[in-house]
Amino acid sequence: MDTLAAVFRQVGAPVAIERVTLDPPGPTEVLVRIAAVGLCRTDYHVMRGERRVAMQPMVLGHEAAGVVEQTGAAVNGIAPGDHVVLTFIPACGTCHWCKQGLHHLCAEGPRITQGPQLDGSYRRRDHQGADVGAFCMIGGFAERTVVDQASVVVIGKDIPFDLASLVACGVPAGVGAARRRARVQPGDSVLVVGCGGDGMNVVQGARLCGASRIIAADIVPAKLDWARAFGATHGINARGEELTRAVLDLTEGRGVDHAFVCIDPPATLLPAFRATAKGGNVVVTALTPDTVTEIRIPPLELFVTQKAIMGSVYGFASPRLQIPELLDLYRKGELKLRELVTRTYRLDDINRGYADLDAGKNLRGVVVFDP
Repeated sequence: MDTLAAVFRQVGAPVAIERVTLDPPGPTEVLVRIAAVGLCRTDYHVMRGERRVAMQPMVLGHEAAGVVEQTGAAVNGIAPGDHVVLTFIPACGTCHWCKQGLHHLCAEGPRITQGPQLDGSYRRRDHQGADVGAFCMIGGFAERTVVDQASVVVIGKDIPFDLASLVACGVPAGVGAARRRARVQPGDSVLVVGCGGDGMNVVQGARLCGASRIIAADIVPAKLDWARAFGATHGINARGEELTRAVLDLTEGRGVDHAFVCIDPPATLLPAFRATAKGGNVVVTALTPDTVTEIRIPPLELFVTQKAIMGSVYGFASPRLQIPELLDLYRKGELKLRELVTRTYRLDDINRGYADLDAGKNLRGVVVFDP
């Protein structure tokens, strides 16, 4: 069939809305009608050349939810009509990590920027017959997509699609970083540097953990106001050494128990590290351009302060376990999802959506499709 899709063809250029040919699903694949896709900054990094992918053309979009329309002969546990969230790291089920339930560490994860399906072939072609890749093996910026069952989580039909799309990436990334990676405890103090999609959900995660002090840091004043609505107790508009001093002033000179670097690690990691208490945790959730190969942290300072610096993808927890849990928290009124959606866009307005993201206007923009 033919489907409209947002196709990435050139670094620095807007994505193009094109009609591409989509082949039927293979034996372990499903055809999904996309209902909503979040405008995550990761795709924008690709568009700007800060996150290199192995091929162009490629359909971007990975924070997606929709309805299954067709399944391959070997698909298990997924049926036409199911509402699903798509996961940007597949869970192959057979590698060392998947066998331990650590699907966020799946051995297939490094392939998500390559373009082919999980089986190595392609399902999309442009008008000239050239293969078109799928970012994160999803290619969610399209009316329809074909994905392997390894990238599919079935959800309840009570969840609106625009909200369901958020638990595909940004929400578990942030909430999980606080709950699963840093393991914030009741009474702990937390710093969140960068209150966008990931950071605002770190604020939520810290609140769910019972943190007593949640310091939000951002240079966009509106985001500090939003952060307070999500649970932040303090907001600071500062960067660099000024950020460190402001946090130390708020913590009687000790620093926070946990700092989360949710934007521009090359510029923010050292100030966040120095704003963290001895023996504390510094968690990096933000993507760094792959041209950056090192970040300066004085080794003696690391040794003496005994702090831990750690990365966190998908909130350091299996999306297959996190997604249902997060939706249950939403149903109970303990997790904000509707409040994360600042604006919605049509597919043909996707470039304006990313311009709004870059300008700091959105907490989360979501592309929605006709039902």
